[in-house]
Amino acid sequence: MSVIKTPKTREDFKAYYALRYRVLREPWGHPKGTEKDDYEPISEHFMAVDETTSEILGVIKLHEKSPGIGQVSHLAVAPEHQKQGIGKFLIDAVEKRARELGYKTMGAMARVTATAFFEKHGYHIAGIPVPHLGTTHLVWMEKELNP
Repeated sequence: MSVIKTPKTREDFKAYYALRYRVLREPWGHPKGTEKDDYEPISEHFMAVDETTSEILGVIKLHEKSPGIGQVSHLAVAPEHQKQGIGKFLIDAVEKRARELGYKTMGAMARVTATAFFEKHGYHIAGIPVPHLGTTHLVWMEKELNP
């Protein structure tokens, strides 16, 4: 059984960022540190954690892009736990929190290769793909949140 937790301790954040790096940056040869961005301090961070083993299965973060618009980013699920509903579990948790914060729209700068995942969860492409870190393209996707 998985639960959503917020990293609180130094050890929590270390494991949180390690998973983000392992899934989102290391496969493309990017240096450590690129798994973080300028929005870390103003973001809410979420982890899907196995209740039995305390293993972090996936991570995601949320911040306010502009008034009423939340932005999800850095969604990463450990490769050995992909295709098991962890990504959906994380998206659902973040969207619930966004509604609590009064956001009307949720957005994501998604990798072009991840657009099918977001579309499956109600997002639509609302921008033009742009290069990111020289190895991939990102596209703005969004979804209207119902109360």
